[in-house]
Amino acid sequence: MQLFHKWTGLRRELAEYMTEHRIPENDFRFLGIYEWQNIYDKVLQHFVDEQYAKDCGLHWSNIENGFRKDIDKIYSFAYQNEDSYKWLEKLPEIVKCDKVYILLEDDDHWQYSKYWIAECSPAVINLVINDTYSVGDYYITDKKFNWLITQNHHEMVYIIGKGLDLKTIENICTQ
Repeated sequence: MQLFHKWTGLRRELAEYMTEHRIPENDFRFLGIYEWQNIYDKVLQHFVDEQYAKDCGLHWSNIENGFRKDIDKIYSFAYQNEDSYKWLEKLPEIVKCDKVYILLEDDDHWQYSKYWIAECSPAVINLVINDTYSVGDYYITDKKFNWLITQNHHEMVYIIGKGLDLKTIENICTQ
């Protein structure tokens, strides 16, 4: 990750953060040029309304009308205060998997919706979201695209799809 002199915005900030905090590549790895498009397309296919995806891609699809209509909404909540972010510390308990994909919208590129996609440990996501400045909307999915967790620019969190335990989510997110 020492190549951050080539990047700007969120990508540079995250590369520097990972280096400074000695987070190993097996805990957070940006997908390569030949990997990211496939993951992006699968997220659109599995979770985003077809017409919405055609018109807007992933950008702001994490408002209710952007989701596919046949997807189960597992849970949603709005941030009330700073403590509302604490649920991210317990993300590993919610998702119960070793690796996920995270799609991070780069605020520096909001006018044309630039996403950086990484494969990472769920435990690192709390650091990425809470300790970096430039993260805009984000999307987290398991590697089989069973579920999607997303936060939008209106401080709403949506959890959609199948395979996550509602009781666990409620216990963690209502603390």
